[in-house]
Amino acid sequence: MRFFTGWIDWDNGYIYGTGRAFAADNGNKRSRTIGAAQLVAAANIVKLASGLHLDNRHTLEKLGHGTFILKLKAFLRYRTHQQRFVQNSRRPYAEVTLVTPMRGVEGLTAAVLKQLKGHPLQWQKYPLPDPVANMENSDAPWLVIDTRQLPRTAAVQPSLFPKITSSSGQTLYDLNKVYSGAHALRGMARYVHSNASAAEIVAELRHQRQPQEQPWWQQLLPGSNAWARPRRQRPRYIVATAQQVRGIARTNLVISNRDAEQLRREVSPVDTAILPDWLRCYW
Repeated sequence: MRFFTGWIDWDNGYIYGTGRAFAADNGNKRSRTIGAAQLVAAANIVKLASGLHLDNRHTLEKLGHGTFILKLKAFLRYRTHQQRFVQNSRRPYAEVTLVTPMRGVEGLTAAVLKQLKGHPLQWQKYPLPDPVANMENSDAPWLVIDTRQLPRTAAVQPSLFPKITSSSGQTLYDLNKVYSGAHALRGMARYVHSNASAAEIVAELRHQRQPQEQPWWQQLLPGSNAWARPRRQRPRYIVATAQQVRGIARTNLVISNRDAEQLRREVSPVDTAILPDWLRCYW
């Protein structure tokens, strides 16, 4: 999702904010101009984050009657994604793009869950307590939902707390079916744009499930061992087609009763809780 002020990478879990500042407004000093552009970029990240959907009804800017956005400015950690100073211009300027994670113990999702404990929403069901046992389960299946056949007027909108139901109305996945620690680290879903076929998507996902380098934000927490390790076995994938989206903000996904039954057969209640990043939505 791209905006004039930056973009949101729902697949990998990042928010990017871009800021521009002119040298003439900053004493024609390069370092001061770059610093001003960084402030604008950070502010734009907060603006983008404030508009994110929590669920079908609420956005982040509504948390705590707007007080959460003020806390967010001090909480989020940034790193520089791109930086340039344009000298050959009638008005020399600096342009900086910063990036912050949505997932991880220092990410946006963890901050949201913490905030909700102090300002619970009327609908809210808290995530399950973290189990004492290891949360890894390499044999649990992953769910891929294809929403690309839906009309543009009924396209799904990404949210931090998505909900999946069957066509008969049974809830298959929501915030109350994941562990809080795992949800903060991984998020509940990934949203991806793709023109590939279902078979090509599954092949690509299997390739991507190889061990990866340590995320940059994890390096901010020396000695932390809270991160989930890559699965050693090849995961199984269940591909379902979204029949429709529901709700005011179009964040709730509906799959057929047949797909729901397959999901119930292959996924145990424990698997549902320990794999909150199993849902991958193509839109």
